[in-house]
Formats: sequence, structure tokens, C-alpha cells
Amino acid sequence: MTGSFNLPKPEFDIEATVERAMALINRTLQPSLEDAQKVVDKVRAAKPLVAPGDLVSQVTRGNRLRAARAVSYSLPSIVPGVGTAISAAAVPVALREVLKEAVSASIKVGLLHDRDLTDPELTRIAVLLVLTEGAAKLDKTGKIRPDALLGRHASLLGQAASYDALSALTAEERQEIAASQSEILRAWALAVGPPLLAGLLPFGLGPMAAANYMQYVLKGTITAAERVFGPASPTPVTVEQIPESEVREDGLEG
Repeated sequence: MTGSFNLPKPEFDIEATVERAMALINRTLQPSLEDAQKVVDKVRAAKPLVAPGDLVSQVTRGNRLRAARAVSYSLPSIVPGVGTAISAAAVPVALREVLKEAVSASIKVGLLHDRDLTDPELTRIAVLLVLTEGAAKLDKTGKIRPDALLGRHASLLGQAASYDALSALTAEERQEIAASQSEILRAWALAVGPPLLAGLLPFGLGPMAAANYMQYVLKGTITAAERVFGPASPTPVTVEQIPESEVREDGLEG
């Protein structure tokens, strides 16, 4: 008997998945400043004479590792069809975990540059600016338009030390950005979500591809955070790729 074995192709609606994810990811913009400060202080104590920009990679390493692992562990494409169904259901949770690590990494970059992040409203809109820039760079469809998300404040995207400009905004102007939070998070999820389709490939090949892509997503977030929170004359930041062997290991870093 002859014939070929064809793997079933999953039906996957990224729009519907993002809608399900919104209920989860809307609650992830309040990371612990205390925990983030502990990580920053530990790295600084070990290298007190090193410039902040040169410590960004080390400070955010745990976030990148957790994001990669969250995706590789959440998308277990073990059996064609069955594994695909498990993976599709896990995508909203994976998006939430990646967003949580992206926000945490952004906060650490801000603390590394001695930014005062005790004002939750100011910190929130700064993170939203970071996420908007990340979504715009990841978007391959042209549907994500920063000017539609941020209005007149879209000019802050890509501007070095834009945190200073955010600090100078009036309460009304800050609210204009905060009011777009749901739209910004949805745009971010739509930009980040489609590559998670790689996690629907069989036999575990997809989850690791998706995990590597999440490292790329976090690198973009960290670069944007460096622009927002860093100095007016920033220097290039190098963020190393974490090897797949470490992503596969058990145990998480801080």
C-alpha cells in the first residue's frame, strides 16, 4: 500500500486569539519596582564602574530567558491535531507572559538609568510608548499606525530620552496617551502574535522557533526602552542571543 502522510493544517484566527488575550494582558502593566530594583542593584554592585548602557543586556537577561521559555513551554505541539489544539489555546497565555517580561525589562532599563519610576501614571505611559514603538517595528501589514494610536504624541517615538518629554506633559496630555492603552496593547499583540503560529508546527520544532522569535521581540523592546529612558545622546546597546540549550534548561533566572 502506498500513499503519503499529510499533517493537518490548523485553523487559527489571530484576531480572535488577540481578543481572548486582551482580558489577560490588560492586567500586566504593573510590575514590581522592588523586584526590578533588586536585579538592577545586584548587577550594578558587581560592575560599579560600567556604564548603564553596557549593563542593559545583563539586567534584562532573565526577562528574555523567561519569555523564550514561556513560549516554548506553552506551545507543546506534540501530536499533529491534538498538539495544535493545545497550542492554539495556549497562545493568549503565551502573549501575556511575553508582555509581562517586556514590561519588566523596560522598567529595569529605566531604573538602570536612574529614572524615578514611582509615579505609576508616568511609568505606564512611558511603557506604552515603548510597546507602541515595538509594535510598529514588528508590524508587517502596515495596519499599525502610531499616529492613530498616539495622536499628536506619535512624534515622541524614536526620540532619545523621550521620558523627559513625557515628564513635561500636562495631566491632560498624559491622559491622552493612557486612554489609548487598550488599542496599544491590542496593536502589540497583533504584531507579536502571528509568529507564534510557528509554535503550531509538530514535534516541538515550532515552539523553539517561536521561542527564538520572542528573544527578537524582547530585544526590540529593550532597544526602544533604552531610547525612552536613556540619555539624550545614547550609545548602541548590544543584547546577546541566549543559546537554545539554555532556553531548554529547567530553572529560571532573576
